[in-house]
Amino acid sequence: LLADAWSKEVYLVTRDAAGLEADFRARLFAPAAGIEEDPATGAAAAALGGWLGLRETPADGTSRHLIAQGHEIGRPSRLEIEVEKRAGEVVAVRVGGGAVLVSEGTIEVPDD
Repeated sequence: LLADAWSKEVYLVTRDAAGLEADFRARLFAPAAGIEEDPATGAAAAALGGWLGLRETPADGTSRHLIAQGHEIGRPSRLEIEVEKRAGEVVAVRVGGGAVLVSEGTIEVPDD
């Protein structure tokens, strides 16, 4: 589907988050980057926050949205977006949420 597209990643978002107690449900597929499906995508959530700020939030103030992601792959995540606007302009987008350590490692760099 994406073979001829300029971007090889897809971030799908829907307001249909039934049963997840969230405003949105999202999925990110990035096979070209070696990521079959990402359970939580903070950078994409920030972009969504910016889009919501331009199109759906009030002219001034702070709005908050909750994204459910990762449920389909057994790694449920909840990303919180906060969009701040002043005089009709988006001045800040904040993304937060919890994380779970899934692996760790050590890299040793030779002295030479």
